[in-house]
Formats: sequence, structure tokens, C-alpha cells
Amino acid sequence: MMRIKGITIAGFGGVSDEISVDLNADVVIVVGANGYGKTTICNAISWVMSGKSPSSQGPRNLYSKSGTTMVELEADFDGADVTIARSLENPDEVDVKKLRWPLRVSTGEEVLRGVDAEVWLRKHLAGTETNEDFSSLAESFMDSIYLQQESLREFLTGRQDTERFDAVASMVGAGRLREFADQLQSHKRAWVRALTQSDAALNADRTKVEDLEASLKVLDGEISKANAPEVQARWHSWLSDIESLELDELPSIHQLELTEQALSTIRGALIRARSDVEQLESVMLAAQAELRVPIPAEPNESALMTVSSQIAEVSSTKIAADSEVQSLRNALTRSEASLRRAESLREDLATMATILLRHVSDDCSACGQGVDPQDYRARLERLAAESQDAEQRGAVELQRQQLESAEERSRDASTGLAALTDQQRTLKQQQASAVAARERRETRLREVLGRLPNDDTEPSVDHDTGLDSIAREIELLSTRRDQISRINETGRQFEAAASLEASRARHGRISAELATLSTELAKKEQDLVARKQTNEVATTLLEAVKKDAESFVAERLTQLRPLLSQFYAAIDPHPTFRSVEIATRQFGGKHRLTPRLRDVDVQVDVADPGETLSTSQANALAVSLFLAFNLGFAPTHMNALVLDDPLQNLDDVHLLGLVDLLRKILPFRQMIITTHDHAFAALLARKLRPVKEGARTTYVRFTKWDRSGPGVEQWDVPAEASPLKLVSAHTSNSVSS
Repeated sequence: MMRIKGITIAGFGGVSDEISVDLNADVVIVVGANGYGKTTICNAISWVMSGKSPSSQGPRNLYSKSGTTMVELEADFDGADVTIARSLENPDEVDVKKLRWPLRVSTGEEVLRGVDAEVWLRKHLAGTETNEDFSSLAESFMDSIYLQQESLREFLTGRQDTERFDAVASMVGAGRLREFADQLQSHKRAWVRALTQSDAALNADRTKVEDLEASLKVLDGEISKANAPEVQARWHSWLSDIESLELDELPSIHQLELTEQALSTIRGALIRARSDVEQLESVMLAAQAELRVPIPAEPNESALMTVSSQIAEVSSTKIAADSEVQSLRNALTRSEASLRRAESLREDLATMATILLRHVSDDCSACGQGVDPQDYRARLERLAAESQDAEQRGAVELQRQQLESAEERSRDASTGLAALTDQQRTLKQQQASAVAARERRETRLREVLGRLPNDDTEPSVDHDTGLDSIAREIELLSTRRDQISRINETGRQFEAAASLEASRARHGRISAELATLSTELAKKEQDLVARKQTNEVATTLLEAVKKDAESFVAERLTQLRPLLSQFYAAIDPHPTFRSVEIATRQFGGKHRLTPRLRDVDVQVDVADPGETLSTSQANALAVSLFLAFNLGFAPTHMNALVLDDPLQNLDDVHLLGLVDLLRKILPFRQMIITTHDHAFAALLARKLRPVKEGARTTYVRFTKWDRSGPGVEQWDVPAEASPLKLVSAHTSNSVSS
């Protein structure tokens, strides 16, 4: 038997720092405003037992300063103190899917971790050794002791009927049977897929057998045709046609028998002969095209002589012009030097005259003789103004013009000489090219004519006669090529007859292969039939297992009906629909479970209570279902009941009914109840106060919440000192209020 004694929470849900709450009581009433962290206690119990995170963002608290996420649950297992704990192993991980919070169990004697801890807890939760998956068992266990309004409301109105059946099957102990049915269904589907694939694979073998039978039929026809007498007559006629070709490779073939080897030898020789003819024909066509290309024209001798005479004449002109240019350059050099000396002298006289003009008097400033000042000044001004000798400069300019004219005549002569030289070189190249082309043409013509069979052409045959000989040879080669091709194509008709022995051997191989394949196919067909029979047996077994699972669940639900009816009647949520039951059925190969309400007086049923009942009535039905499941299905070694704010959407009448129901259940279950309503909490404290020695009811109040977590106060509810007793006048029986 397991009893919850206390819990320590750090960095989990709404708790950032660390808090510890004493839960070692028959009734634990947790009260506080919404958002203060009441549900965190319930979720912490669920997380540490099942490992299922209460949020898609993981269990971590956003304001935890230490970064630690840890829950430790202290429990009593049959008198032994046990600590069940989980802590976040990688708190720095950003990806929620990669967070790890392994289980740890401390029994006092040893500390178990991971899988070992799960094995220990699975055994003590199930009450026996079991191979059931820990996650499935732990979640089913928490579903049976932890009332969450959202999840139970979803069970009633939101889940599919197949999901309801799976949840209830796990609660009543049919989880393994249901898992076996699911596994059998999965294996059966795989078996059917394998059957389908095997059948498809056999289709390939069946097709191959059909193809082999068709091939045998064709070979039978070929063998029959090959033995016909007219085939031999056509064979000898064909050999005569081949002998008319006079092939060196086939000197005498008229005695050859019709065999595959003989036909292959002859046709091979024909193919090679045709290839030789085609090759020679290609050479002749290329030579014909080459020899038809015109030869370049050869320049005449008079043109060369004219150009040579013009070159000699222009060369003489250039020599004379060059001599004149040299003479004029020498004369110009001398004249320019004389002009520079005269200009220098005149510049000196002008400079001196300019200086003397500054000192004109009756005496000459240079020699001291007496002079007429006016006449003297006039002469000095003339000397100062005179800068050059125009006549001498004009003579130099004339010499320059004569030199330029002589240079231009020399350049013209050079240009003309270069052009004539290029023309002479071009004519000589054309003459040499024409001679070489003519010689190559004559050589090529002799080579081509030398390849012609039985050629009697003269070595010095002219060009046109040679081309005529080549054209005739091309025509003969084309005719011979067509003749060889025609005869070779005619030989195709003997392929079937020539391969008679090969056809017979192939017929034998195909027959043997067909026999082997047919035997194997028959075995595979028998195996396929046997596997289909196995599938039918599996189908029958699966239906039986599903039926047994449904029967087992239905039987357990039938056993639960009085308890459910009693709880439902205690709350009494509806004035007419006073009967409730849970119906099971199988549809579409799946088990389904549906809660039903009934008006017994007029025999009216409601198959979907969530669509008929008000929110308060639906919640009352949901609470009745949960409490019935808890007392009827939960394992006897776990007597805890965790109710998270069961007051939601319940009116006063239903609320009083719920409290009375809880008081009736109290002797059988340890209760942890959370609520946001202080009046409801006070009612619970009064109604569920200790009434016998050793009983304990504790009150936990969440006073605040901030970034450091909730503020918690706790005290025990005092027992009734002297319970009121009603004593009958006719009996001594008493009833406690």
C-alpha cells in the first residue's frame, strides 16, 4: 500500500525557488487564488510518477535562479519510507524535445536510477511483476488517481470513442490484452502486405512460364519449316549466285551443306567483299572529286618580262633622285650655316647701336671722333632696326623647297619599286604553284589509275581520259556492291533452317527450364495458399482477442455500474436523466466506449451527454465517472486521490452532493484537494475534519505568488472534540454528523 507523505519542489511549474509541503494526512486541502501554484503540486506528483511533462515547453520554471528543476515525492510503501524523484539532467538544453529527467528511487537500502528505478516502481504500482511499458502503466496509473477537470471533460466530450475504450481498458487491467490485440493487428497487416508482395512476385514467375511456353511454340514451328524439301533447292541456287561473283575467299562452295557454320562463313565473306568494294568505291569517288578541282592558271612569260623592265627603269630613277637629294642637302647645310653667321653679326651690330643710342653727342661714343648728332642717331637707329638679310634667307628657303621636291621624287620611286617587286614575286609564286599543282595532279592520276583492276591505261594519259576511266570504274563498283548486298540479303531466309540443331538444343534447354520453373511455381503457390490460411486463422484469433477484450472491459464496467450509479445519484446532476452506464461496442474493427444517460421513466437514452447536459451537469457526471474509476479500477495498493479544483462550474446543489460523496469515500482514500474558493475549502475542512483517533486533515494556503514562487502556510484542521450524536428513543444506535 502506498501513501503520499510529502513533496519538495524546486524550479518546477510555478515554483522558482524550493518549497516543501507536508502531505502525510488523510485529507490535504490546498487553497489559493488562481495562478498561485496550487496545480503545481498536482502536476509535480504526476511528473515525478509518470515522467509526463505538464507543458509543451517542458517542466522548467522561467524565474529559477539556480537553474535546477527537481521534484522529490516522499511516500510510504507498506511501512517502508521511499523517495521518488526526478530532476532535469540537461537544464541548459534549448530544444524541449531533448530534455531528460530520469527517474530516481531511494528505498533506504539502495538508490535506483533510470531503467532500474522504472522496473522497481512499475512492480510496486502494478502490485506484481509485469512487462507492461512503464510510460503506459504510469500514465494509466495517474489517470486513475489524478482528476484534472480539463482532461476529464475532454474524456467525456472531446475524445473519440476508441480513445475512451483504450483509456478505460488500461485502467481495468486489459491494457496488455489490448496491446496484444494491437500487436496482432500490426503483425497481421504486415503478414497481408507480405502475402500481397509474394503474390506479386509469383506474377513474374507466372509470366515467365507463359513466355517459355510461347517460345517453345515458336521453336516447334521453326523446326518444322526447316525440314521442307524446297529449302534445299533454294540453297543450291543461292550458292550458284555466289560463285558468279568470283570471290577469292570462296573459290568452290557448290558442295557445301546447309549448316549454321556454312551460312555464317559465306555471309561473313559476302560482308567483307561488300566492305572492300565500298572502300574502293569511296576512294574512287574522293579521287574523282579531287581531280575535278580546276588547276590554278599559270601567268605568261611576257608579263614577267614587262615587270622586270619596269623595275629596272624605276631603279634608275630612284638612284638619280637619291643623288640629287644628297647634293641639295649638302648645299642647304652650307647656306644655313652662312645665314646663321650673318644673323649673329647683325644681331651684335643691332645690340651695339642700341647701346650707343643712349649716349649720342657731338663725339662718337665708340671712337671719340666728332660727328653730326642727327645723322649719327639716324644711322644707329637703322642698325638697331635691321634684324636679318631678306635676300640671303630667301635663297635658303628656295634650297629647302628644291630638297623637298627631290625627296618626294625619291619616295615615289621607292614606292613604285616596292609595288613592282611585289608584283614580280606574286607572278613567280603563281607560276611555281601552277607547275606544282599540275605535277601533283599528274602523279595523283597515275596513282588512282594504277589501282584500277586490269588497267591498261598509258602512263602519260591525259587528264580527261583518266577521269573517264575513273567514272566507269565507279559505275562498275556500284553495280557489284548492289549485287553482293542483294545476294547477302537473300541468305537471311536460310537462318532458321541453318540453326536447326541450335533450335533443337534451345528447345531442350527451354523445356528443362520450363519444367523446373513449373515445379517451383507449384510449390510457391501451395505455400501461398498455406500462408493465406494462416492469415485467416490470425483473423479469427484477432477477432476472438478483440471480443475477449471487449467482454472483459464490459464485464468490469458492469461491475462498476452500481458504484457509478451510486456516485451519480449522490450528486444528482439532472432532474430526469438519473441513470448512467458506460456502453462498449466494436465497429470498423475497433473497440469503442460511450457514456449513456437514461430517463428510466420514459425510456429515453442520450448517447452523447456532452451535447445534452449543461456545463455544471457535465462536470458532475465527469466527477462521478472519475471517482467510480478510482474506487472501482485503481489498484488496491495505491489509495491516493488527487482532485485539482473539482469546484469548477459546479452549482451549490451539485457542490454539496460532491462534498457528501467525498466524505463517504474518505475511509478508503487519501485525498489531496485543491480549490481557489476559500468558502469551499472551509466547507471541506468542516466536512472532512478528523473524526477518529489517528486521522489527520491538513490545510495548505497559498498566500501569494511572485518571481521567487508562492508563499505557503500550513496547519492541521482540529478534530471534533465531541461529535454530535443523535440517539433514538427506541434504540441505542448513534450516528455522527
